[in-house]
Amino acid sequence: MKISEALKKYRQELALSQKEFIQDIISPSQYSRIENGTQEINLSTALLPLTANHINVTEFIDEVLPDYNNDDENIPQDILATKVMAAYYNNDVGQLKNLLNKINKLHNVQDLKLRTNLAIIYLEQKEKQITPALKKQIINEFIKRDNWTESTTTLHLLEQSMLVFDFDQISLLMNSIFKRYENIQEQNFLIQDRVGGICINYLYVCYQNKNKTQAKKAFNLLAKLPTTPELFIYQLLIKYYKCLFASDFSKAKEVKDILSTYSLANLAKNLPY
Repeated sequence: MKISEALKKYRQELALSQKEFIQDIISPSQYSRIENGTQEINLSTALLPLTANHINVTEFIDEVLPDYNNDDENIPQDILATKVMAAYYNNDVGQLKNLLNKINKLHNVQDLKLRTNLAIIYLEQKEKQITPALKKQIINEFIKRDNWTESTTTLHLLEQSMLVFDFDQISLLMNSIFKRYENIQEQNFLIQDRVGGICINYLYVCYQNKNKTQAKKAFNLLAKLPTTPELFIYQLLIKYYKCLFASDFSKAKEVKDILSTYSLANLAKNLPY
Protein backbone atom coordinates (compact mmCIF):
# COMPACT_ATOMS: atom_id res chain seq x y z
CA MET A 1 0.00 0.00 0.00
CA LYS A 2 1.30 3.48 -0.87
CA ILE A 3 1.84 6.07 1.86
CA SER A 4 -0.93 8.23 0.35
CA GLU A 5 -3.37 5.30 0.38
CA ALA A 6 -2.52 4.38 3.97
CA LEU A 7 -2.95 7.98 5.13
CA LYS A 8 -6.39 8.09 3.54
CA LYS A 9 -7.35 4.76 5.10
CA TYR A 10 -6.37 5.82 8.62
CA ARG A 11 -8.05 9.23 8.22
CA GLN A 12 -11.30 7.64 7.12
CA GLU A 13 -11.18 5.13 9.98
CA LEU A 14 -11.02 8.10 12.37
CA ALA A 15 -13.94 9.74 10.48
CA LEU A 16 -11.95 12.95 10.09
CA SER A 17 -11.99 15.44 7.25
CA GLN A 18 -8.69 16.09 5.53
CA LYS A 19 -8.41 19.46 7.30
CA GLU A 20 -9.11 17.88 10.70
CA PHE A 21 -6.60 15.12 10.05
CA ILE A 22 -3.67 17.34 9.06
CA GLN A 23 -4.50 20.13 11.56
CA ASP A 24 -1.97 22.89 10.76
CA ILE A 25 0.85 20.63 9.58
CA ILE A 26 0.55 21.31 5.84
CA SER A 27 -2.04 23.11 3.73
CA PRO A 28 -5.30 21.30 2.90
CA SER A 29 -4.66 21.71 -0.83
CA GLN A 30 -1.25 20.07 -0.53
CA TYR A 31 -2.63 17.21 1.51
CA SER A 32 -5.47 16.70 -0.95
CA ARG A 33 -2.91 16.25 -3.73
CA ILE A 34 -1.01 13.77 -1.56
CA GLU A 35 -4.10 11.62 -0.97
CA ASN A 36 -4.94 11.82 -4.67
CA GLY A 37 -1.46 10.57 -5.53
CA THR A 38 -0.45 13.64 -7.52
CA GLN A 39 2.09 14.83 -4.95
CA GLU A 40 4.60 12.70 -3.07
CA ILE A 41 5.25 12.74 0.66
CA ASN A 42 8.17 11.24 2.51
CA LEU A 43 7.82 9.03 5.55
CA SER A 44 9.23 11.64 7.96
CA THR A 45 6.54 14.15 7.02
CA ALA A 46 3.82 11.47 6.96
CA LEU A 47 4.63 10.74 10.60
CA LEU A 48 3.49 14.21 11.65
CA PRO A 49 -0.27 13.75 11.10
CA LEU A 50 0.05 10.15 12.27
CA THR A 51 1.50 11.08 15.63
CA ALA A 52 -0.81 14.10 15.94
CA ASN A 53 -3.76 11.70 15.66
CA HIS A 54 -2.20 9.07 17.95
CA ILE A 55 -1.82 6.49 15.19
CA ASN A 56 0.67 3.70 15.86
CA VAL A 57 3.64 4.39 13.60
CA THR A 58 4.81 0.78 13.51
CA GLU A 59 1.40 -0.41 12.32
CA PHE A 60 1.41 2.28 9.65
CA ILE A 61 4.87 1.18 8.47
CA ASP A 62 3.61 -2.37 8.15
CA GLU A 63 0.72 -1.10 6.02
CA VAL A 64 2.95 0.67 3.51
CA LEU A 65 5.54 -2.08 3.22
CA PRO A 66 5.04 -5.14 1.01
CA ASP A 67 4.49 -8.50 2.67
CA TYR A 68 7.58 -10.58 3.31
CA ASN A 69 7.90 -13.87 5.12
CA ASN A 70 9.60 -13.99 8.47
CA ASP A 71 12.84 -15.56 7.29
CA ASP A 72 15.56 -13.07 8.19
CA GLU A 73 17.40 -13.58 4.91
CA ASN A 74 14.32 -12.58 2.92
CA ILE A 75 13.81 -9.18 4.53
CA PRO A 76 15.38 -6.51 2.29
CA GLN A 77 17.70 -3.97 3.86
CA ASP A 78 15.47 -1.01 3.02
CA ILE A 79 12.54 -2.70 4.78
CA LEU A 80 14.59 -3.23 7.93
CA ALA A 81 15.93 0.32 7.72
CA THR A 82 12.37 1.67 7.61
CA LYS A 83 11.39 -0.47 10.58
CA VAL A 84 14.44 0.82 12.48
CA MET A 85 13.31 4.39 11.84
CA ALA A 86 9.77 3.59 13.00
CA ALA A 87 11.05 1.96 16.19
CA TYR A 88 13.23 5.00 16.87
CA TYR A 89 10.28 7.39 16.41
CA ASN A 90 8.25 5.18 18.77
CA ASN A 91 11.07 5.25 21.35
CA ASP A 92 10.98 1.44 21.25
CA VAL A 93 14.39 0.18 22.36
CA GLY A 94 13.14 -3.40 22.59
CA GLN A 95 12.03 -3.41 18.95
CA LEU A 96 15.35 -1.88 17.91
CA LYS A 97 17.23 -4.66 19.67
CA ASN A 98 15.03 -7.28 17.97
CA LEU A 99 15.75 -5.68 14.60
CA LEU A 100 19.46 -5.56 15.37
CA ASN A 101 19.39 -9.33 15.95
CA LYS A 102 17.91 -9.79 12.48
CA ILE A 103 20.34 -7.34 10.89
CA ASN A 104 23.31 -9.10 12.48
CA LYS A 105 22.39 -12.24 10.53
CA LEU A 106 22.63 -10.44 7.18
CA HIS A 107 25.67 -9.79 5.01
CA ASN A 108 26.94 -6.49 3.60
CA VAL A 109 24.79 -4.32 5.88
CA GLN A 110 27.53 -2.84 8.06
CA ASP A 111 26.13 0.68 7.76
CA LEU A 112 22.65 -0.45 8.89
CA LYS A 113 24.18 -2.31 11.84
CA LEU A 114 26.01 0.84 12.87
CA ARG A 115 22.93 3.04 12.48
CA THR A 116 20.80 0.66 14.54
CA ASN A 117 23.43 0.46 17.27
CA LEU A 118 23.56 4.26 17.36
CA ALA A 119 19.75 4.51 17.56
CA ILE A 120 19.78 2.23 20.61
CA ILE A 121 22.61 4.19 22.22
CA TYR A 122 20.81 7.52 21.68
CA LEU A 123 17.49 6.28 23.08
CA GLU A 124 19.23 4.80 26.10
CA GLN A 125 21.18 8.06 26.46
CA LYS A 126 24.49 6.25 26.55
CA GLU A 127 26.40 8.45 24.11
CA LYS A 128 29.34 8.66 26.50
CA GLN A 129 29.64 4.88 26.34
CA ILE A 130 30.33 4.75 22.60
CA THR A 131 33.38 2.51 22.42
CA PRO A 132 36.57 3.30 20.46
CA ALA A 133 35.88 0.16 18.40
CA LEU A 134 32.46 1.46 17.33
CA LYS A 135 33.94 4.87 16.50
CA LYS A 136 36.60 3.21 14.37
CA GLN A 137 33.99 1.16 12.48
CA ILE A 138 32.01 4.31 11.69
CA ILE A 139 35.05 6.29 10.56
CA ASN A 140 36.14 3.39 8.35
CA GLU A 141 32.82 3.60 6.47
CA PHE A 142 33.86 7.07 5.27
CA ILE A 143 37.51 6.22 4.65
CA LYS A 144 36.79 3.20 2.46
CA ARG A 145 34.63 5.21 0.02
CA ASP A 146 36.49 7.61 -2.27
CA ASN A 147 33.28 9.46 -3.16
CA TRP A 148 31.41 9.07 0.10
CA THR A 149 29.38 12.23 -0.48
CA GLU A 150 27.73 10.49 -3.46
CA SER A 151 26.52 7.52 -1.40
CA THR A 152 23.05 7.84 0.16
CA THR A 153 24.04 5.02 2.50
CA THR A 154 27.04 6.91 3.84
CA LEU A 155 25.06 10.14 3.98
CA HIS A 156 22.50 8.36 6.15
CA LEU A 157 25.27 7.15 8.45
CA LEU A 158 26.67 10.67 8.72
CA GLU A 159 23.23 11.97 9.66
CA GLN A 160 23.10 9.59 12.62
CA SER A 161 26.73 9.65 13.75
CA MET A 162 27.39 13.34 14.41
CA LEU A 163 28.14 12.80 18.10
CA VAL A 164 30.77 10.17 17.32
CA PHE A 165 33.20 12.74 15.91
CA ASP A 166 34.89 15.66 17.57
CA PHE A 167 33.95 19.09 16.21
CA ASP A 168 36.96 19.46 13.91
CA GLN A 169 36.40 16.01 12.41
CA ILE A 170 32.71 16.51 11.75
CA SER A 171 33.28 20.01 10.39
CA LEU A 172 35.82 18.65 7.91
CA LEU A 173 33.21 16.16 6.68
CA MET A 174 30.54 18.85 6.59
CA ASN A 175 32.68 21.18 4.50
CA SER A 176 32.72 18.41 1.89
CA ILE A 177 28.92 18.29 2.08
CA PHE A 178 28.62 22.07 1.68
CA LYS A 179 30.86 22.01 -1.37
CA ARG A 180 29.26 18.98 -3.04
CA TYR A 181 25.66 20.09 -2.48
CA GLU A 182 26.00 23.81 -2.99
CA ASN A 183 23.16 23.51 -5.50
CA ILE A 184 20.99 21.25 -3.38
CA GLN A 185 17.85 22.57 -5.08
CA GLU A 186 18.92 20.71 -8.23
CA GLN A 187 19.20 17.33 -6.50
CA ASN A 188 16.51 14.67 -6.30
CA PHE A 189 14.20 14.46 -3.29
CA LEU A 190 16.07 11.61 -1.59
CA ILE A 191 19.31 13.60 -1.55
CA GLN A 192 17.54 16.76 -0.41
CA ASP A 193 15.91 14.87 2.44
CA ARG A 194 19.15 13.23 3.53
CA VAL A 195 21.32 16.37 3.29
CA GLY A 196 18.63 18.37 5.06
CA GLY A 197 18.74 15.95 7.99
CA ILE A 198 22.53 16.09 8.06
CA CYS A 199 22.54 19.89 8.22
CA ILE A 200 19.92 19.98 10.98
CA ASN A 201 21.95 17.56 13.09
CA TYR A 202 25.08 19.59 12.40
CA LEU A 203 23.33 22.71 13.72
CA TYR A 204 22.90 20.81 17.00
CA VAL A 205 26.66 20.21 17.11
CA CYS A 206 27.43 23.81 16.16
CA TYR A 207 25.17 25.12 18.91
CA GLN A 208 26.79 22.87 21.50
CA ASN A 209 30.20 24.13 20.36
CA LYS A 210 29.06 27.77 20.11
CA ASN A 211 30.27 28.01 16.53
CA LYS A 212 28.14 30.44 14.51
CA THR A 213 30.51 30.47 11.53
CA GLN A 214 29.97 26.82 10.67
CA ALA A 215 26.30 27.07 11.57
CA LYS A 216 25.88 29.83 8.99
CA LYS A 217 27.11 27.44 6.28
CA ALA A 218 24.44 24.94 7.28
CA PHE A 219 21.72 27.61 7.33
CA ASN A 220 22.80 28.81 3.87
CA LEU A 221 22.48 25.32 2.41
CA LEU A 222 19.17 24.64 4.16
CA ALA A 223 17.78 27.89 2.74
CA LYS A 224 18.10 26.38 -0.73
CA LEU A 225 15.83 23.43 0.06
CA PRO A 226 12.43 23.56 -1.66
CA THR A 227 9.64 24.66 0.68
CA THR A 228 7.49 21.63 -0.05
CA PRO A 229 5.32 19.61 2.35
CA GLU A 230 7.68 16.67 1.97
CA LEU A 231 10.41 18.71 3.67
CA PHE A 232 8.13 20.57 6.06
CA ILE A 233 9.75 19.34 9.25
CA TYR A 234 13.05 20.95 8.25
CA GLN A 235 11.38 24.36 8.09
CA LEU A 236 10.30 23.97 11.71
CA LEU A 237 13.76 22.88 12.79
CA ILE A 238 15.48 25.68 10.85
CA LYS A 239 13.28 28.16 12.69
CA TYR A 240 14.08 26.49 16.00
CA TYR A 241 17.84 26.71 15.58
CA LYS A 242 17.70 30.29 14.28
CA CYS A 243 15.87 31.21 17.47
CA LEU A 244 18.49 29.44 19.57
CA PHE A 245 21.43 31.14 17.89
CA ALA A 246 19.63 34.49 18.30
CA SER A 247 19.05 33.66 22.00
CA ASP A 248 15.30 33.99 21.45
CA PHE A 249 14.46 31.14 23.78
CA SER A 250 10.77 31.94 24.12
CA LYS A 251 10.18 31.49 20.39
CA ALA A 252 12.40 28.41 20.38
CA LYS A 253 10.18 26.93 23.08
CA GLU A 254 7.11 27.64 20.94
CA VAL A 255 8.58 25.59 18.09
CA LYS A 256 9.57 22.82 20.49
CA ASP A 257 6.03 22.77 21.88
CA ILE A 258 4.66 22.41 18.35
CA LEU A 259 6.81 19.32 17.83
CA SER A 260 5.65 17.88 21.15
CA THR A 261 2.03 18.64 20.23
CA TYR A 262 2.42 16.42 17.19
CA SER A 263 3.71 13.63 19.45
CA LEU A 264 7.30 14.06 18.27
CA ALA A 265 8.33 14.11 21.91
CA ASN A 266 11.46 12.06 21.26
CA LEU A 267 12.67 14.58 18.70
CA ALA A 268 11.73 17.57 20.84
CA LYS A 269 13.35 16.06 23.93
CA ASN A 270 16.70 15.73 22.19
CA LEU A 271 16.82 19.30 20.91
CA PRO A 272 19.20 21.62 22.78
CA TYR A 273 17.61 24.39 24.85
